[in-house]
Amino acid sequence: MDLNILDTPGSLPMTVALRHVLRRRRQTFLSLLAVGLAVSISIMFSSLINGQQQILTNLVEEKMPHVVVEPRENEEFIHLYKSLLDRIASQPGIRSAAASLTTPATLSRKDKSKNALLKGSDPLEIDRIYKIQGSLLQGDFINAQQEGFAAIGVKLAKSLQLRLGDQVQATFPRSHPLDLKVVAIFQTGTPLDERVAFVSLGTAHSFKGEGDVINAVDISLDDIRHSGSLASLISSWGYNARSWEEKNPEIMRAINIGGFWTGLSILLFMVVAFFGVASIMNLMVLEKTREIGMLMAMGARPKDIRNIFLAESSLLGFLGAAAGSVVGVVGVHYLGRVPFEVAAGGNVVTTLPLILNPWDILLLDLLVIALSIVAALYPARRASRIDPVIALRGG
Repeated sequence: MDLNILDTPGSLPMTVALRHVLRRRRQTFLSLLAVGLAVSISIMFSSLINGQQQILTNLVEEKMPHVVVEPRENEEFIHLYKSLLDRIASQPGIRSAAASLTTPATLSRKDKSKNALLKGSDPLEIDRIYKIQGSLLQGDFINAQQEGFAAIGVKLAKSLQLRLGDQVQATFPRSHPLDLKVVAIFQTGTPLDERVAFVSLGTAHSFKGEGDVINAVDISLDDIRHSGSLASLISSWGYNARSWEEKNPEIMRAINIGGFWTGLSILLFMVVAFFGVASIMNLMVLEKTREIGMLMAMGARPKDIRNIFLAESSLLGFLGAAAGSVVGVVGVHYLGRVPFEVAAGGNVVTTLPLILNPWDILLLDLLVIALSIVAALYPARRASRIDPVIALRGG
């Protein structure tokens, strides 16, 4: 009987646990492997989801309006829009507010035609929202403020075989046909690229055959978290205002689904670690029944036996979490260098989008240590209830 594995009753439980961990190499390795893998994979997976969600968040912040004011039900235009713009501008945190007139149009060139939207507005104001000038492939977006000029998305240009300087005709029932000169081609990585042509507000008025009217006000904020409250405020003024969450529920679903899968995956990894530690601690109790009986016969209290196994489990959880964190951080570092090219938000992402959050690592480590202690509760309780007489007889 190897009594050196467990110390005398007067020793601290953590000291005994440390000796046990160091000498039971096989069980220690399996425990550390289970915990370390759970932590490292969780860190890498959460970093990947964080990166994907950051791309979506950046898309909303930089390339989309955060609040959109539209005509009320059964109305075609927004009335008294200039006073509305003044009231919006007086609110704190407003980055830009652009009045626009958007109308459907059929764009044609030679034998090619495509249904699209003409969005007439002040290019300087609208650019602060959609960042068209920073997404240009050719030309100058500011030139679109001139009458008869247009800036179109790259997919729309390809479908019509348009190049910079080409003429395209805009027609639609009950509208006035216009010839538009392409002065800019942009790529935002959003649906704008395939269905929108930006023109001046005056050009849109001429095409629509209306006076000084608009049918939308696009608003961007310094902090998108205030979009819901601003939309509610403008709605209380008697206008129809919606936040980006309401206008783009698919983006919210993508962000929420990403968070759900992260939580579910981490939960599954933690379950693996939990049962790994629990099974190994049960095995240790079975293997050390005689040693436990000897200690209890020498005067060790049930509380001392229980604390030894709890201390051992918490030590394994701590060491496994530390090792897994190191492996996870190193894994994120090297995965972040893997070539990966995809267009996102008008930019080309050349590596895997990974964002390492230190708080995620800390929470994972604390969770793993807590689960390790919970996993040892039953084995520790079982060990503390062993009858020393039966244990010494080998029962």
